[in-house]
Parts: sequence; C-alpha cells; structure tokens
Amino acid sequence: MKKIVILLLLLISSINTYAQNIAETDIIGTWKVKKATALKDADKAETKELVSGFQKATYTFNADNSFVFDIKSNSKMMQQLVKMFQKNQWIFDKKKKQIKVGFKKEGYSNITFIVKQDGKKIIFLIEDAQIEMQMKKA
Repeated sequence: MKKIVILLLLLISSINTYAQNIAETDIIGTWKVKKATALKDADKAETKELVSGFQKATYTFNADNSFVFDIKSNSKMMQQLVKMFQKNQWIFDKKKKQIKVGFKKEGYSNITFIVKQDGKKIIFLIEDAQIEMQMKKA
C-alpha cells in the first residue's frame, strides 16, 4: 500500500511539472532567442533571413502591454519588421497560450507567438512563419 501511495505522488508531481501554466506575468520582460528553427521552407532564402533576424532580436513585453522589437540585423526585411512593430501593444490569451502583438483596433494581428513550455524550456512559435524559437529571459 505504501508503494502505491508513493507511486501516485510521483505521478501527480510529474504531471504538474509537465502541465505548468504560463501566466501573463511570466511573459513580462525582455527575451532573447537561444535557438531558432524553421519548421517549414527552411531552405528558402527568405526563411533563412527571417530565422537569422529573429535569432538575433530581442523581444520586450512591458507591464503596460507595450512591445519593443530590437534587432541586430541590417537586412531590409528585418528593418521593415521593426517599423511594423513600432508602438505595438501585446495581449496574452491564456486559453490559447498565445501572445498577440499589434494594435487593438486591428485585433493585435501583426504577429502571434504560440507559447509552449517543455520542462524548463520556453518556446515561442511564430505562427505565420512557422519559426520555433527557444527563448530565455534576458
């Protein structure tokens, strides 16, 4: 009987580890990319440029819901994204585990990050581009 109770406790604790919920307060802060990977069209030049640009960027989700996208890339595509993200706001949909960035009147439609937690790893998936980024707080 004692072994069964111990096994049940181990099972419950391991489920809690894998089912960790991410809260909006966990999102707040500056994030850097540890590793970025294209999940589709990885061989296309445009995709490689995006992966490289997103890899070198920092993403700041402020407590006032403002969003700052800072890059260390001179590529024209990334410069356009910086302009597009100026003065953007962000919201977090806890049910869908999505961070949506943009303007309220446009439904925060500039970019969507699907947030996953795999153990201690935090992963942001850029939905439209299908680029997965393993993140770390700066």
